[in-house]
Amino acid sequence: MVFRVALIEFAHESNTFTVKTTGIQDFKNSRYVRGAEMLEQLRNTTSEIGGAIDAAARMGWEVVPILAAHANPSGPVRETARRDITDKARRLLAECGPLDGVFIALHGSMVTETDQDGESQFLREIRASIGVDIPVAVTLDLHANIFDEFAEHVQIAVSYRTYPHVDMAARAGEACDLLHRAMGGEIKPSLLVDRPPMLVGCDDGRTTHDGPMCRVLEAAAEAAQAPEILHVSVNAGFTDADVFAAGPSVLVCHENAEAEANLTARRLCDVIWSFRDDWKLPMPLGEAIARIKGRELSSKPVVLADFSDNPGGGGYGDCTALLSAFLDAGIQNAALGALIDPQAAEILAQAGVGSVLTLSIGGKSDPSVGGGPLKLTGEVRAVSDGTLTFEGPMLAGVAADMGPSVCFRVAGVDVLITSNALQMHDLNQFRCVGIEPVEKSVLVVKSMQHFRAAFEPIASEVLVVDAGGLCSPDVTRRHYELLRRPVFPLDLVDA
Repeated sequence: MVFRVALIEFAHESNTFTVKTTGIQDFKNSRYVRGAEMLEQLRNTTSEIGGAIDAAARMGWEVVPILAAHANPSGPVRETARRDITDKARRLLAECGPLDGVFIALHGSMVTETDQDGESQFLREIRASIGVDIPVAVTLDLHANIFDEFAEHVQIAVSYRTYPHVDMAARAGEACDLLHRAMGGEIKPSLLVDRPPMLVGCDDGRTTHDGPMCRVLEAAAEAAQAPEILHVSVNAGFTDADVFAAGPSVLVCHENAEAEANLTARRLCDVIWSFRDDWKLPMPLGEAIARIKGRELSSKPVVLADFSDNPGGGGYGDCTALLSAFLDAGIQNAALGALIDPQAAEILAQAGVGSVLTLSIGGKSDPSVGGGPLKLTGEVRAVSDGTLTFEGPMLAGVAADMGPSVCFRVAGVDVLITSNALQMHDLNQFRCVGIEPVEKSVLVVKSMQHFRAAFEPIASEVLVVDAGGLCSPDVTRRHYELLRRPVFPLDLVDA
């Protein structure tokens, strides 16, 4: 039997502490495509939809591409954008004919203007279109904040197991394998959600240095060997959202084994709790500058990650504290990317390559966070339309658009200035404006962890810095109103 399976993506990680919101243009700046265009753009990529397309070919499905909508992390999704995407998905589902299953690529931490649980809000409407009997499989970012309602709409959920997220396609394939078995009547899966009383946990999900998340994932893999358990996922959660369910969670996919699934989830929550004090914090900016100034140059660059101004967590990407410190320290042969400032990018692009200008750059989203605008004099070294294709390993083959972009050389620092928000996780982002990363002595990347996949292999050393941006890991600085309480580390918790 040939199964007809709809493919959908609606993915956003929403930071509720930003002054910004996310509109339909933000999705269009990243990815908003429908129908066959989904297959053209995402086939043979390491994205979730790319993985689902590969799985469909392997299992002989008839693929029904609905839409793919993705926006880079920022503030809550505006109601107009949510309604636009949801209505199109429902209309296209109504037009596509009978289905045997649905695959949906979600993030898991979407907040909208009308619901703190954006995923369940979307899934309610999808269920209203397809009914309650068709199995639905989803993939999730491991920074998902999962609410209890989520399990009412989904039978199968598979979260990434790597951070940086280099396993998106593989996890989609895993979800599709379970979906295939469900459509064929081999299994009848159900989903269960549990969470420990924590906001911070699993060392934020890092898997590159054999830390707590690796131990938790090992325990999850062992638990999944039980006959009644079909799959176990662990999410580290997303602390930059003030929502009830923010923090780590466990998802257990099971078949008629709710008691065993509950016990499995509780045991894993206990494992997560046991690592509650094991999380790495970035170093202060001054310490990082001192280490760079005091070291001898190497044939490989020092990579310095601006953790707190990470656009991949909803940070503004235009904070200037780190750039200012570099210029004050006189650091040479350095590159910084990306400073998001569409106004400066436009002025510099119009001036053209070779022009020397004095203007204010950065610090315009919220000057009270991470440094205000810097008035600098520099030379335009390159101008680009900002389009590129990621070489990976993360999202290899996926097209991206930084918008009009320039390389602006100030003293000894080449600054990549872009128009669109995009976390630095690929070498081609620098190369888009003629900066060859391996030729620099120091590289600054606005990223928390994803940069490691591409930049750590070329680095002599990696330094992770908190320069006072919106995504500082010090959650005690924030005022949470919707978060369940008591919760670690904001409260004393007797777990």
